[in-house]
Amino acid sequence: MLSSEAKSNIQSGYSKILEKNKLKPRRGQKQMIAAIARTIGNIQQDDDGNRTSNQQVCVVEAGTGTGKTLAYLIATIPLAADLNKKIIVSTATVALQEQLIVKDIPDVAKNSGLDFKYALAKGRGRYLCVHKLDQELKDQRMQDAAMDMFGGIDASDDQKALFQKLLDQFTSAKWDGDRDNWPEQIEQQDWSMVTATHRECSNRRCPHFNACPFFTARKSLEDADVIIANHDLVMADINLGGGAVLPEPSNSIYVFDEGHHLPDKAISHFASQVKLHQEENLLKQISKAVDTLGKQCGTPMGLLQVVSAMPEHIGNINGQLSYVRHLLIDFMGDQADAEGTVQHRFRMGKVPDGLKELAGELNKTHNTLYGLVDKVVEALKSSISKDDGEYKQSDAERWFPIIGMLQARLEGAGLLWLSYAQADFDDAVPVARWIDRINNEYEDDIGMYSSPILAAELLAKNLWSRCFAAVVTSATLTALGKFDRFRMKSGIARDNHCEIIESPFDYPNLGKLVVPKDAVEAGHGDEYSQKISDILQGHLKESESTLVLFTSRRMMNDVKYKLPYDIADHIMTQDDYSKQEVIKRHKDKIDNELPSFLFGLASFAEGIDLPGNYLQHVVIVRLPFSVPDDPVDATLAEWLESKGRNPFMEISVPDASVRLIQACGRLIRTETDTGKITILDKRIVSKRYGNLLLDGLPNFSRDLHG
Repeated sequence: MLSSEAKSNIQSGYSKILEKNKLKPRRGQKQMIAAIARTIGNIQQDDDGNRTSNQQVCVVEAGTGTGKTLAYLIATIPLAADLNKKIIVSTATVALQEQLIVKDIPDVAKNSGLDFKYALAKGRGRYLCVHKLDQELKDQRMQDAAMDMFGGIDASDDQKALFQKLLDQFTSAKWDGDRDNWPEQIEQQDWSMVTATHRECSNRRCPHFNACPFFTARKSLEDADVIIANHDLVMADINLGGGAVLPEPSNSIYVFDEGHHLPDKAISHFASQVKLHQEENLLKQISKAVDTLGKQCGTPMGLLQVVSAMPEHIGNINGQLSYVRHLLIDFMGDQADAEGTVQHRFRMGKVPDGLKELAGELNKTHNTLYGLVDKVVEALKSSISKDDGEYKQSDAERWFPIIGMLQARLEGAGLLWLSYAQADFDDAVPVARWIDRINNEYEDDIGMYSSPILAAELLAKNLWSRCFAAVVTSATLTALGKFDRFRMKSGIARDNHCEIIESPFDYPNLGKLVVPKDAVEAGHGDEYSQKISDILQGHLKESESTLVLFTSRRMMNDVKYKLPYDIADHIMTQDDYSKQEVIKRHKDKIDNELPSFLFGLASFAEGIDLPGNYLQHVVIVRLPFSVPDDPVDATLAEWLESKGRNPFMEISVPDASVRLIQACGRLIRTETDTGKITILDKRIVSKRYGNLLLDGLPNFSRDLHG
C-alpha cells in the first residue's frame, strides 16, 4: 500500500510547486496524481522487491490543459523513492524531450522540495565514437576494406576537415561528443562514419573507453532517479534484452508520455527487410573485408578453417538469392517489368511454399555464415585488450568496427529470412509480409519486408510483464470514447486502470467547428484538387493565421499551385524549410502583422504548438483515414475479417478519430485561445460514421451546413 511518507511527499511537493509558481490547483491534475498513486501504491511485492501483482499499468487520457507532465512527475518521484525504483520518462518527440529536460523537470527539482537527480538518456548513435574518428583521421587507413565499407569512396577533404574540427573541439573539452550539442547540423552520411552501433563497439576493450562520450553519458544514468528517454530508445533497449542502456525493467517505473505512439514504435523495432542486390553487395563486402584482413594482418592458425570455409558459404547464399530473385520475378509476372515501384502483399502474410522453403534454407546458411563471422569478431575483440591475441592489438582496433558492422547487417538479413521461413499459427495474429519491385533509372532491385501487425503480444511479453510499473498518458488514447483500440494495439490487459480526464478548457466559448455549405465528398486527381483550391479561396482570410492540413503531399502541392498568386504568396508548406524554420518564419510574420497560411501533413496535425494569435483557424481538407494500401494495415484488416470482425469500424474509423482529434487540438492550446475549425470533407455529415467522429471531438460550438 501507499506509505504515509510517500503520500505526504506527493501532497507537499504539489502544494509547494503550485505556491512557488503562483498556480492554482487543477481538478484534472489532482485526479491524475491520485490515479497514478493508487495504481503504483497498490502493487504487491515479495521480500526481494519484485512485483507479484499484474495490475501495474495506469493509462490516463488527459485532455489539453490538464498539466499532465507535472501530475506524473509529482506522483511518481516520491513513489519511486519509497519503492527504491528508477523512473524512465519516455517521449515520442524531440520537442517534448527537450521541454522536459530544459524546463519541466528542473522546475520540479527547484520548486517542489523533492530531492532527486535526473539525466537525459540517448541512444549510442547520438554520440561520437572517438575510436572511429581516430581511424578516419589516420593517414594509413585500410584503404581497400574501408572504401568498400563506405560505398566505394574514402573520406572527402570536406569530411576530413569536419572530423578534425570535431576532434579539436572534443579534445579541448569545448564539445562533449553529443551530436545534438554540436552548433551546426552534421549530415547523416558524415555522422555515420564517426559513430558506432553496439556491434561496432568493443566496450571496455576500446583504447578510448575512458573518454567515450556514450559511456560517460551512461555513467550519469547510474546516479539518476529520473531518466528522460524516448520510445525508440526504450524499444531498442527492450530489443537487446532490457537493462542494456537503461535500468532493468523490473527495477523501473516507466512513464510513456505521448503514449499513443508506443505501439507503432514497437512494431517498427521488430520489423525486418532485405533488398536482394544490397544483400549481394553485403556478401561481397564480407568476402573483401576478410580477404583484405588476411592480406594486411595475416590469418591466425585458429581461424584458418573459419576463413577458408567462408567463400563456399557465401557462394551458397548467392545461389539461393538468385533462385529467390527468379522465383519472385516469375511470381509477379508482367508487373516485374513495370517502371517505378510495384508492390505485392502476401494475403494474411502467407508466402508461397517454394519461397518459404528457400527462406528456410537462406536462414540456415545465414546462421552458418554469421557463426563464422562471429568467430572473427571474437578474435578481434579479445586481441584488442591484450598484446598476445590472435591479431596485433592495433590491427584488431582498426578492424573490429568494420567486421562488427557487417555482422550486424548480416544478422538483420537473417531475421527477414527467418520470418519468411516461419508459418504463422492458425490462431495467432499473422505477420505482414510483402515485396517491392523497384525498377527505375537509379535502382533495379527487389525488396522483401516483414512486420508484426500488432504490437500487443510484443509489448505484453517484453515490457508490461517485465516492468515494475508503468504510466501511459496522452491527450489521445481513446477512440470514439473507448480504450478498446489502444488496448488491442498495446497489449495492456483489461484489468489495468484506465481513466479519462477531461480538458479544463471552455471549448464551446473558445472555438467553433464549421462544416461549410461548399464542403465536398473526398476524391482524387486534378478535378478534386481544383475543387479544394476553389473552396479554400473563400476560407483563407489575411486577418486569420491559418493551418491547412492535408492527407497527401501531392494534393498539398497541387492545391497551392492552383491558388491565385495573391493567396499563394502567403503560403508556406512544411516542405519549404525544416519544421522549426517554418514555425519561426510563421511566427515572425504574425508578429509583424503579416498574413501567414501554413500547409502541412500529419506531422503538423500533431507536433506543433501555436498559441494565441499564431493560430486562429484550422482547415481540415480531408478526413484523416489511413492509406488503404499500407501492407501492415491491410493485413490487419484481413485478419479481423477472418475473425468475423469489421476492420473499418474497429480500425479505420477509430484511427481517423484519433487523428482528427489531434488535428483539432492544434487550435486551443491555452485557456485564452480562440478560433475556428473548418472541415471541408462532406463525409463528416453525410456518412453514418461521421456522427461518431464528431462525438469524439471537443465540444466546440458547431455550425454544420454540409
